[in-house]
Amino acid sequence: MNISVNNKTLSDVLVLPIDGLSANAQEIIREVSEVYQCSRDIVLAAMFSAVGVAVGKKIRISDNKYFNYPCLWACAVAPSGSNKSTPVRFILQPLKDRDANEYKAYREELKGFKDSKDEHKERPIFRQLLLSDSTPEARNQVLSTSHNGILLYRDEIKGFLDDIGRYNKSGEVSQLLSVFDSDNIVINRKSDDTLLVEEPFMGVLGTIQPDVLADTFGNDLLMNNGFNQRWLFVYPDENPSAMYSEKSISKEVREAWSSYINALLDADFKAGGCDTVYIIDEAKRLYIEYYNELQVKKQSTDDSYMCAVYSKLQIIVERWALITHLLGDNTGMSRILPKEMEYSIRCMGYFERCAEKVYMKLTENRKQPEAKTMGKEEMIANVYHLTNPVSQSAVADAIGVSKQYISKCLKKYPKLTGCRLTDTESIDIQQDINKTASTL
Repeated sequence: MNISVNNKTLSDVLVLPIDGLSANAQEIIREVSEVYQCSRDIVLAAMFSAVGVAVGKKIRISDNKYFNYPCLWACAVAPSGSNKSTPVRFILQPLKDRDANEYKAYREELKGFKDSKDEHKERPIFRQLLLSDSTPEARNQVLSTSHNGILLYRDEIKGFLDDIGRYNKSGEVSQLLSVFDSDNIVINRKSDDTLLVEEPFMGVLGTIQPDVLADTFGNDLLMNNGFNQRWLFVYPDENPSAMYSEKSISKEVREAWSSYINALLDADFKAGGCDTVYIIDEAKRLYIEYYNELQVKKQSTDDSYMCAVYSKLQIIVERWALITHLLGDNTGMSRILPKEMEYSIRCMGYFERCAEKVYMKLTENRKQPEAKTMGKEEMIANVYHLTNPVSQSAVADAIGVSKQYISKCLKKYPKLTGCRLTDTESIDIQQDINKTASTL
């Protein structure tokens, strides 16, 4: 395949590597991909999203300047029928099971609360992990009561993006940008109490078909304010045909994945002294090298969209490295290993090129604004101001109209702000102006 992006050619097939993960994690990825006959990249993106929300704000990564939680926004791009939804649901199943158990306990606590006559007893809260269809108000309420974090999952992410369009005037997009950065948000509503959400954590995961990318992510608001550039797009070059198969996920893999996620949900990283993982020594050198490489790319292009992609990758690579660390064999260490950072940087190369593929989709059919042809009255006013004639009568006589008509044109266009012409028309009209001027 050959993809032309900004005068560059991408000739290699895009594949998200898995060699930087533990043998167990790689086995789970391979089996899920083989059983559901789907792209391995989609499974990996779902796995990283699930691990990120399982640990949430219990652990963070630091480069000794900034802190980051393992919050990711990921979107799998694949055609209809490529079996992208089923493997994602499998990866998220342990989180769904935990939510189901928590909801059952919440209902029992709620019943006790309603039956209690204790006025000082606090109403129980359902602390969920997964969120799907919700209003911004409901989502903010969940974020305010979630001490650890949530994952918003929409099978078809277009629904989530379409909903955002309904709330642009209320600043929802700005709120979401703050959520990605874990910046505190304050919600003031006339009919409700002020709501403060401290260090919000909300990962986002979904799927989309290539043909609806432009309609979903292609509006100017999302393209120009850094929203799109915060996403990790998984856009496989090859999507295997899903043939019928009797093969299913083995009990061993199912139990191993469930046990791993539940262990993360129950882990107390602070007690173990590993609630902050640092990028130091050789890993820091690799990070600095990658950071500076992206800085050079930003300076060498005038494409503001891709410049924003490079800026966000400088942040996301740290979050990815933290999850890589959790999916590796050295989770008890409080520092990122060089091999974990090197692997994460290679993954960012994949996401950079997927971002370019998505950008091409968003702009390939984008129409340029049509030039408005200058009308007769505006053209006459233009002639008048360009030639500075001795009188309106002289211009009227030269072009064969009345003095009153010249006066009308000048009143309508008293101060010209520039010609709005097509290239061909601008040449023709300029010739007419020159010809007219020579007769005045």
